[in-house]
Amino acid sequence: MSRQLFWVLCFVVPVLNAAEPVGLLSLVSGEVQIIRAGESTPMAARTADLLGAGDRVLTGANSEATFLFCPESRAAKMTAGSEVQFDAASLVVKKGSLAQERQVPTCRLPASLVLAAVSKMKSGNLRLRGSGMVLRSPANTLVTTLTPSFRWDPVENAAGYEIRLQDREERILWKTNLSGTEISYPADAAALAWGQKYRWRVTAQSDGDAIDEAGSSFQVMSGDQAETVRAAAAELEKQRAANPADNGPLFLLAFLYEDNGMLDEAVRVYGELAQRMGSQDWVQSRMNDLMGKLGWDRLESGAQQ
Repeated sequence: MSRQLFWVLCFVVPVLNAAEPVGLLSLVSGEVQIIRAGESTPMAARTADLLGAGDRVLTGANSEATFLFCPESRAAKMTAGSEVQFDAASLVVKKGSLAQERQVPTCRLPASLVLAAVSKMKSGNLRLRGSGMVLRSPANTLVTTLTPSFRWDPVENAAGYEIRLQDREERILWKTNLSGTEISYPADAAALAWGQKYRWRVTAQSDGDAIDEAGSSFQVMSGDQAETVRAAAAELEKQRAANPADNGPLFLLAFLYEDNGMLDEAVRVYGELAQRMGSQDWVQSRMNDLMGKLGWDRLESGAQQ
């Protein structure tokens, strides 16, 4: 029996490892094909297709494909008539050439990409019974600033809102009333601290009465982590501005935010990618999973699900 189990494990483990993505196609134009590891039949490639170790990508005449390769934190464009094999630690240009090669500041694919499971995480928003209010940001997430911006969906028939912020000991650090649905933490309020967690609650009001309410929490990153994330995001925004047609920087922004616990920002960027590319199963899966963690039952108005 133990010998049988040994052979089963020897067979299964390599298969699981091969399924782990090492990169993705951030832009596909023309006739581009993927030959999956261990297979011989090519399949048509699409923007956002994940690449596993051993996969080969081929570009036809007048075609090109831009890719991200995370083991080397590298991005490049395959020119027409090229073939590239993506291995676990390196890539091999078997035919043709690469263009626009560049290093990227961060390239960590979410570990859960291979799982594509429905989220079982608890909701990030605490609501009153029957509440329809949705807190958007920062909701059950991390932030990189000591003066975060708060945002929530409008409530029907609400004349205004009260927002209050508390520390772990439930001491009220700040409270104010406003008519809109977005406000930044003021610089002259009680100072927040790096690495600390806070709770916030919004009450929708009409004629002096509370008609809806929701609460959530967020944590300020450590100062070092926040500086690293802000620098990487700024570099990716610069690369995005330099080549607006390439989705690569947007993917990397989504991965950066997700990897650092900025779940609401990650959903926002995945939503933008979905609008640009159309349907792609794993992108929708990531959005659904993160929305479950945030406690959202819908995207913000104007975003595409």
